[in-house]
Amino acid sequence: MKKAACVITICMLLFSLASCSSINKSKFVGTYELTRAEGVGINLTREQIDSMKAVGITATLEIKDDGTAEMDVFGEKVELTYDLRKMTFSCNGKEEKFTFADDVVAFNNEGRKLEFTRID
Repeated sequence: MKKAACVITICMLLFSLASCSSINKSKFVGTYELTRAEGVGINLTREQIDSMKAVGITATLEIKDDGTAEMDVFGEKVELTYDLRKMTFSCNGKEEKFTFADDVVAFNNEGRKLEFTRID
């Protein structure tokens, strides 16, 4: 009987931890702009990105409260969904992991690095 109670308690604890997000959603939702891009022969510095922005070439990530997001990279818009428990963005069935710290959303996959910094 003690073993059964222990197993049930552990399962409940794991379920409650799995349903918790490591990110406070209210701090995550907002608008971000590209501040770093590397990979596949590209290495854009913050200064280069600022120069592009000055002539109207921008890349943004808008994260909404309803679990969706929109990435607009130089005029190409992509609709996304996100899962804060798994720390992933999804598009067309593909998931990509991200990190979030100090108002920066970062992707690092297969030698590609993108960082978006919060602007609002």
